[in-house]
Amino acid sequence: MDFFSKLAKKERIGLFIASTVVLLAFADRLVVSPIRGVIRQLNREIEMREEELRRDIMSLNEKKAISKEYEKYTQYVTKAGSDEEEVAKILAEIEEIARKSNVNLVDITPQAPKEIDFYREYAAEIEIEGQTSSIVSFLYRLSNSTLLLRAQKLRINLKASGSVGAFVLVTKILIT
Repeated sequence: MDFFSKLAKKERIGLFIASTVVLLAFADRLVVSPIRGVIRQLNREIEMREEELRRDIMSLNEKKAISKEYEKYTQYVTKAGSDEEEVAKILAEIEEIARKSNVNLVDITPQAPKEIDFYREYAAEIEIEGQTSSIVSFLYRLSNSTLLLRAQKLRINLKASGSVGAFVLVTKILIT
């Protein structure tokens, strides 16, 4: 204290101000700056989490629409029962289409299902007879079937009676 008492009043005020500034600088470096750094880091993390939350909320909103749309197509991607039941359903649909199209179903031969990667292919060879317009109607109804049946191969023969005969390989794909 002897040193402090020897100083003039202006020197004491200057020393007081200088020591206050030095103490504030130390306090800033030791206390305020680390706290400010932590706050900045927390703010960045909050912004990241808010962005994730926005994306998640958007995904949840889209999930409802996607689920609703998926429900329309579940009958096409899931198997209703065993392979035999699926083949029976396909054959019944073919017979119904033939009846509606006024073609005669001469022969129908189901083939064994083929397991290919992530889907299963069901096939049936059919032989039909009828007028050309009836066969075209049959093929049109087959391609617009609710079971998603497709005519893979088609061979048409002219019969002696004036009617037309056709051999068609009908397939259906189910995702497993």
